Amino acid sequence: MPDGLCISLLKILLHNIFIFDCHYGINRKSSNVRRARFTATEVVQLTLNFYKRNYIEGLFLSSGIIGSSNYTMEQMVEVARCLREDHDFRGYIHLKTIPDADPELVRQAGLHADRISINVELPTAAGLTRLAPEKSVGQIEGAMKATKLDIEDGKDARKKYKSAPSFAPAGQSTQMIIGADAANDGDIVLRASQLYDRFALRRVYYSAFSPIPSPSAVLPLQRPPLMREHRLYQSDWLM
Repeated sequence: MPDGLCISLLKILLHNIFIFDCHYGINRKSSNVRRARFTATEVVQLTLNFYKRNYIEGLFLSSGIIGSSNYTMEQMVEVARCLREDHDFRGYIHLKTIPDADPELVRQAGLHADRISINVELPTAAGLTRLAPEKSVGQIEGAMKATKLDIEDGKDARKKYKSAPSFAPAGQSTQMIIGADAANDGDIVLRASQLYDRFALRRVYYSAFSPIPSPSAVLPLQRPPLMREHRLYQSDWLM
């Protein structure tokens, strides 16, 4: 948190089934890992049970993509909707949205979640093209822009009408992987600064690349030093 305090979240995947083959992903389509999935009801019950025992203060839900982006997004929205509407859940909810999902589904996510996020994945367009060719910078940034506008519209509506629903009141965030491509720290800090300016992000998270089983030949053999991730967070706080 900005004040230095930490909150505990249940951070899970709805499932680890992916239709994409990103080189850096342990759960990529071609990876030889066991696949598993929760139902929406199972995630709701798991969250409520942990919350009632004071183990967690909220849920951070992400997912692979199964069937289609819209189907997956529907399942994630259903988790948040059920928690809020059926169980009057007052804890924190963060949903990781899918860039090419229907905008209406993303809007529904923002109406139930405190924060939504879209991963930019890698610091540079060249890195994304090389390591995640099925993903597009334009598509990712287009979704981030749409979310920014929805957040602004929600704030304007709340100023005019107290009964207007909140939309992602804790804003949007993103994450980028560090050390999987050739981007240096200057590239990363510049990219983060641009994202903050263009999309009014609340946070950029940095995740140091970690070698995975049966790695792609284009990936580095070792993870970057954790100090690099730490220094990037320090730079981020300064920004």
